[in-house]
This record gives sequence, C-alpha cells and structure tokens, in this order.
Amino acid sequence: MAKRFHSTLILVVVFGLGLAAGVAGMVWAWPGLRDHLMPHRRQTFVQYLQRTLKLSSTQVPRVEAVLKDAGRRRHQVHVQFVPEYTKICEDFLTVSQKERSIFAPIRQQELGKLQAILTPAQWQTFQTQRAAAAKKYPPRKPDLCRHLPSLPAQPAAPPKPQ
Repeated sequence: MAKRFHSTLILVVVFGLGLAAGVAGMVWAWPGLRDHLMPHRRQTFVQYLQRTLKLSSTQVPRVEAVLKDAGRRRHQVHVQFVPEYTKICEDFLTVSQKERSIFAPIRQQELGKLQAILTPAQWQTFQTQRAAAAKKYPPRKPDLCRHLPSLPAQPAAPPKPQ
C-alpha cells in the first residue's frame, strides 16, 4: 500500500512539475501574454538602471522623463516615414499580385498534368490536402505591411476533369 502511495505521489509531482514548466514556457514563448504579464520594457530598464547604477530617488524620475521624451521623439520621426513605408508595401503587394497572375497558368498546367497521373481517389485526396494547406497557410504580407488591407486570397482553381 505504501509503495503504491509513493508511486502515485511521484507521478502527481512529476505531472505537476511538467504542467508548471509548460505554463511557464507558454508565458515566455507567447509574446502577447508575456507583454501582458510582464512590466513595460521602459520600466524594466529603469529598474535595471536603478539597481545597477544605484540611482537615487531624485534621479529615477529624471531618467524616466529622458527615456519617455526620447520615445516620443522616436515616434515622431517614425510617423514621418509611414507614407514611404506604405508606398513600399503597396508596391510590394502590386508586384506580388503580378507574379501570382503570371504563375497562375503554370500552376494550372502543373495541376492538369498531376490530375492525369493520379487516380480519381488520389486526386480527391490531393485536392483536400491542398484546400487544408491553403486554409492553414494563407498568403501573408511582410510584417512591415501589416497595417494595409489583407491580401486577396486567390487559390488556383482546380482543372476541369477530362
């Protein structure tokens, strides 16, 4: 009986440690949750400076003010470049769309040749896999362009059965 109790206790402790490690890993790996649970970086940096430089109580608000002002000025500079970033993104999306339209006939030929090789059951499975992949991995814009409207989803239409 005692042996069974110890085995169960060890199993529960190992499970609990695994669960705690999983939650800790998730908090650390998931940026949105990490940012929500952890203090703002500027505050963390000020605390770091306070601890390592031994800032006095009068220095802390002055350091915070300098960092806040620098952040505001960096933001003002960034805002000046937003129109240029937007133009670059719009150009990228235009070129990307042109490339897709040129690839479309090649893709259609490829699919037609594959359909001729595969059995109807294999073709159906292949089409199902393609649809699942298109849903799981939709076209993405670079992070720089995330403020623009979404890319239009244009999956290649399957060739007509012959």
